[in-house]
Amino acid sequence: MEKSHIFAKTRVLLPVTLMFFTLNAFSQAAPQSPEKSRPEVSHKQLHSSSLSEQPGLFADGLRLKMDLSVLEEAEERREAFDPNAIPADDVYGGMWANRHVNIYGSIKNAPDTFLVNLENFTMPVVGRMTSNFGRRGSRRYHYGIDIKAQTGDTIYAAFDGKIRVKQFERRGYGYYLVIRHLNGLETVYGHLSKFLVDENEFVRSGQPIGLAGNTGRSFGSHLHFETRFLGQPINPNFIIDFENKVPHRDEYLVTNSSYRKTTRSSRITASASANYKEAANSTNKYVSGDVKYHRIRQGDTLGAIAKRYGVTVRELCNLNNINTRTVLRIGKSIRIS
Repeated sequence: MEKSHIFAKTRVLLPVTLMFFTLNAFSQAAPQSPEKSRPEVSHKQLHSSSLSEQPGLFADGLRLKMDLSVLEEAEERREAFDPNAIPADDVYGGMWANRHVNIYGSIKNAPDTFLVNLENFTMPVVGRMTSNFGRRGSRRYHYGIDIKAQTGDTIYAAFDGKIRVKQFERRGYGYYLVIRHLNGLETVYGHLSKFLVDENEFVRSGQPIGLAGNTGRSFGSHLHFETRFLGQPINPNFIIDFENKVPHRDEYLVTNSSYRKTTRSSRITASASANYKEAANSTNKYVSGDVKYHRIRQGDTLGAIAKRYGVTVRELCNLNNINTRTVLRIGKSIRIS
């Protein structure tokens, strides 16, 4: 009878014991080796608190985010403009005509100074300068520059804007276009062989607008290119570095000194910046040399730029409102004094 009692107790305790060990096994899993660990556990998502411990990943992630943010901001600024509106309407006083390059002789209350944003510049055509801004003999003056291009080469819009003039001038520009840009400048494209846009059409920087040619008063296929503000020609060399095919700086301040002519012949093209330096003593701080800049090239770092100009990285950051992690964009300018 005693054996029967013990057997009965065993039948009750055995299931309870097995259940206890089973639950204990689920709650305390055996540690796994790194080779067998789950990928989502070993590669955790990085949070802001741990970014400082991962300098390589932090730099890469920051660069990606900044690059994307620049593109998004640029696109937002572009989309903010109404294609049906007149670019820089407040500056030009509502004047919009499709016949001539300069229609602004009667504009009153023109601004004494005007800051032009040059960030989204595109070279109208890739080629060398064949004729500069300057005198042509004793009676004529060349108000733009000529860039070598073969007939049929694509010509591109220099900035975002709207086609104001699409005309033909037999003894002058030939087939030519004038674009009023969002930044306030107007650009002229002369001696074209074909138009790819229409009057009053909104165009983006870098959009094809025509084909190069040899029409009008021209002695060889090329593009005649002008930069103007309120109808007045500005030496394009003040604004664009045609040797490196980028703006000198991200912004250009238009003043009365911007319209000064040069005594040099338009045949002088050995140095595209010759006329740019000619305004060195003007009151325009962007061409006077009082404020100096460095144009960023491939491989540049804040440390290298600071060492080159004898300043500290902190000074560069303070002058440009950036920090040591800011991505340096090739072709842009950084202030160094």
